[in-house]
Amino acid sequence: MKKFFLVTAMVIGVIGFLSLNSCRHEFSGDRCSQNPILLSLSKTDATPSQNNGAIRASATGGEGFSFSLNGSPFQDSGYFNGLQPFLTYNVVVKNSWGCTDTAQAAINVTDPCSGVTVAVTATKTDATPGQNNGTITATATGGTGFTYSINGGPFQPAGSFTGLAIGSYTVTAKNADGCTGFAQVTIVTNDPCAGVTVVVTTTKINPTIGQSNGSITATATGGSGFTYSINNGAFQASGTFTGLPAGNYTITAKSSIGCIGITTVTLTATDPCAGITVVVTTTQVNPTAGQSNGSITASATGGTGFTYSLNGGAFQASGLFSGLAAGNYIVTAKNSNGCLGTVTVALGSTNPCQGITVVVTTTQVNPTIGQSNGSITATASGGTGFTYSLNGGTFQASGTFTGLAAGTYTVTAKSSVGCLGSATVTLIAVDPCNGVTIIVTTTQVNPTTGQSNGSITATASGGTGFTYSLNGGAFQASGTFSGLAAGTYTVTARSSLGCLGSKSVTLVAVSPCTAINIIITTVVVNNTPCTTPAVGSITVTATGSTGFTYNINGGAYQASNVFSALAAGNYTVGVKDINGCTKTATATVGNAASGPLFAQMRTLISTRCNGSGCHIGTGNNAAGYNFDSDCNIVSKWTQINHTCVLYTSGWVRMPKSPQPFFTAAEKQKVTDWINAGHRFTD
Repeated sequence: MKKFFLVTAMVIGVIGFLSLNSCRHEFSGDRCSQNPILLSLSKTDATPSQNNGAIRASATGGEGFSFSLNGSPFQDSGYFNGLQPFLTYNVVVKNSWGCTDTAQAAINVTDPCSGVTVAVTATKTDATPGQNNGTITATATGGTGFTYSINGGPFQPAGSFTGLAIGSYTVTAKNADGCTGFAQVTIVTNDPCAGVTVVVTTTKINPTIGQSNGSITATATGGSGFTYSINNGAFQASGTFTGLPAGNYTITAKSSIGCIGITTVTLTATDPCAGITVVVTTTQVNPTAGQSNGSITASATGGTGFTYSLNGGAFQASGLFSGLAAGNYIVTAKNSNGCLGTVTVALGSTNPCQGITVVVTTTQVNPTIGQSNGSITATASGGTGFTYSLNGGTFQASGTFTGLAAGTYTVTAKSSVGCLGSATVTLIAVDPCNGVTIIVTTTQVNPTTGQSNGSITATASGGTGFTYSLNGGAFQASGTFSGLAAGTYTVTARSSLGCLGSKSVTLVAVSPCTAINIIITTVVVNNTPCTTPAVGSITVTATGSTGFTYNINGGAYQASNVFSALAAGNYTVGVKDINGCTKTATATVGNAASGPLFAQMRTLISTRCNGSGCHIGTGNNAAGYNFDSDCNIVSKWTQINHTCVLYTSGWVRMPKSPQPFFTAAEKQKVTDWINAGHRFTD
């Protein structure tokens, strides 16, 4: 149980003054004696071995209270916690006038477990032999918020402990106040298989000789949830074991509670081919002489599911073997049980071209001199399915060969059965431009001075399919070349036959600004001091051309002719027209004059709030600012209102002594300016 006691003390303090602004005033000692401060304390004692005591302080007599513990810095809250027992603490209170009072409180120790008895009740489940599956469940009375520990381990919210082996255990319960109780529990064993007999029954399939295709299927009685193991291997849910060779096997069945039954099974190898004869029958197609286009087709009897192998190769489902040259072959058939049969097949060769003459006929297109644009087209007779080769190259389906230079070529034709014929063709170079004259005609647009905006447009006659080149560059379909600076250029035209013609063109620079007279006018709006951001602006108007853009102080040109958010100062504005012609002018942004209400404020502050330690005059920066700046008067209107007009509690009254406080008329001047918006222009 927590104990509290109240200490009350009253001390008549000396009247002080707490400055919340820049100016301070001295008060007589009467204020603290006329309205004495009274400090009250309440406490919470600590629990054993912990630093959790607390003191809560409150006070009357004044306002703006702050509190200090054992000389620590004053704080707004009167609550101090985390206190050490068996110590006496000194608390001081101070109000906004500086009046103080002091009181003491001693932190003692309280025992939350005094008179409390924690009773622990436990139930258990004993462990299976050889396993850690015992459990203990504990509950407790004699408090709330219990946590539980077993054998001195960490405390946990639940009273359940599982996975326990046989042995003695101490369960500890602890309530929210740290009070504890104990219970002793002993876990023993029980045998779930006592009196239980597990009987294992099996069926089997013996394996084929030399193979591992036997199987054993086991079932068990004398329990439920059986799993099965073969030859002491891992247990599995199924009682079937497959892929077994001949041999002896031990099958073990284990029930869900661990009871075991065992049986032995012997698998004996069997021969599935005993009394079986596999007979292989074949048909054949002999290959052409010198080629591998023969084939053998096999079929078999004496079983089912046959696969076939040629010359000891891999077995396949089909009995067809193709792409064979002349020679002797062994075909083996194997049924689904692995029984084999073989046959030998001899393939001879034939000549399909005996008595056949292949005749090759060609047409040609001679190439241009220095180019590879000739072609040969061949056709053949004396067979079917012809393919064609040029100069011993790869055979292709088409008889046309293109991209040929002048020279002698041999074209070979091959029929579908491989019969060959050939022809020799000579290509002679020709000059397609003999007697041809290419004439180039141009028009031009001269560039602006200092720019690359000139162009040349060329057309040509004396041929067709013209492309054009500038100064020896790549040829293009268009005869127009743009983006050109002043200079001399050579335009070349080339026909589809490669015939060339050229012309020289000189581009001369011209100035677009010679006849341009740009006139600038500006409209200026002065800035309002003490306004952020600035509100001055310049509006620029230009005549004498079109497409104007505008800049200020040499910056980037922009579409808008208005420059805003300008402070007072001199500016240079510029314009640029669509041709790049430019002109500049100067403009001055001034500051708007102060308003009449602010002028009164400036006079009032200058005459009534000066002197050492205040805000007027060089070096007088009380509270970090000086009213010599007009903008400081504008930004500190709240402080002026609280200290000079409203006399708000907690704020220092101004002006500073020996000057008297503001008269009603002077306060009204401040109020009128604030109500009008407290700006420089009011």
